[in-house]
Amino acid sequence: MPEKFNGLTSKIIKLLEDDPGQAVKDLARKLNVNRTFLAGYLRALEDQGYVRSKRVGPARIYFKTGSGG
Repeated sequence: MPEKFNGLTSKIIKLLEDDPGQAVKDLARKLNVNRTFLAGYLRALEDQGYVRSKRVGPARIYFKTGSGG
């Protein structure tokens, strides 16, 4: 994992490595952060190539990508 990850990004990547395919609300609960904030944060990580998402009904499910940056 690149050293440039901050604490939150590292935690997100670790959660998605351990249990791929998590919804924003589940990640927000596990990380104890606001769901709206986390949704934006995850979109930024997706734009940078660290995570990818898939729409499943009303939820957006996130997965770690094989690479990033």
